[in-house]
Amino acid sequence: MNKVKVELCMGSSCFARGNSKALENIESYIKENHLEDFVELEGHLCLGNCKNGPNIKINGISFEGLDPDCLVDLVERELNK
Repeated sequence: MNKVKVELCMGSSCFARGNSKALENIESYIKENHLEDFVELEGHLCLGNCKNGPNIKINGISFEGLDPDCLVDLVERELNK
């Protein structure tokens, strides 16, 4: 299983646009599936593209305007590469 780095923008704009829910979703997923050694979760105050948020990076690839419910699917895909 590959290790996945997930970076969430926690700036006020991205947080309000869905990253608060994305954070809840990914934290629950990691805990429920015992993936603490395989998913590195990191928060940032700003990823620099507020107008297109919420902004997330997965293994260095940027995602903008991502529905918070899609985050787990993207992480699962990266884990299974």
